[in-house]
Amino acid sequence: MTAASRRPNPFHVLALPVDADRQTIVERGEDGLKTAPEAERELYDWAMRELIGNELTRQRHALTEPPGTDYRGRRWDKFARRHRAVPAGPRAQPLGPDDFDVTEAVRRVLRELLRPLPDGTHAVLEDRSPVAGDPEPDLEVGDVLFG
Repeated sequence: MTAASRRPNPFHVLALPVDADRQTIVERGEDGLKTAPEAERELYDWAMRELIGNELTRQRHALTEPPGTDYRGRRWDKFARRHRAVPAGPRAQPLGPDDFDVTEAVRRVLRELLRPLPDGTHAVLEDRSPVAGDPEPDLEVGDVLFG
């Protein structure tokens, strides 16, 4: 297997649809060259050259790209690359009260705790009859002391 045959489809590398125009391909390739880690930059350069160099090569890649491919996950990868720094580490400043909206946090917790249970939930929770196939429950201290 040659090195070129192990490479992914250039449309996949650049996260572009097969109908992308030359300008979009160049912009995405250059963006990858600027933001990708050093080890991936050569791949972005290769993908860009594959798609803008020879029309027959581009058509071959277009035919082998799965139809309707969605690259939304690639947006996350790009975001993660740009914000690679670890926000918390040995030298990070500890979080303080000003870093949280305590009022909103309490409001959300209370809203969740006070949300009514769906119909029939109480009956299910109060039903202590064993379910067929369940192992016999372990004895608890309360069972021994209080029966």
